[in-house]
Amino acid sequence: MAAFDEIFDYVDKDAFFQYFRLFLVVCTYLIFRKYYSAWAVKKQTQAQYAQDERELAEKSEREAREKKETIEKLEGEAQEFGWGKKTRKNVKLTEAVLQEYAAEQRQRKQTAYDAQEDADIEDLLED
Repeated sequence: MAAFDEIFDYVDKDAFFQYFRLFLVVCTYLIFRKYYSAWAVKKQTQAQYAQDERELAEKSEREAREKKETIEKLEGEAQEFGWGKKTRKNVKLTEAVLQEYAAEQRQRKQTAYDAQEDADIEDLLED
């Protein structure tokens, strides 16, 4: 406390310790904020990565199940008729694949259109 004796001549002892504690808390916060932010970013990235992996696994399982159901449905439709069922089955499968491809292309073009539309009006937006 001998180091602070000169300060106590100008400032009240209790007020000095209150401000000194506040100074220590603020400095501690400033020092550890950087480390905590880095840790939080790392933790969030790991959580997002795990969630993306789960969604990807669920999506692939769902797509495989839907594809299997579609093929079973088409095979069932092809077996309803007596003759030409192999050709009918191939036509139905081709038709299903083409419809899926067309839907995918529509989605891709819509996404590109939305991105282009956003870029067109971006210069008009203000912060």
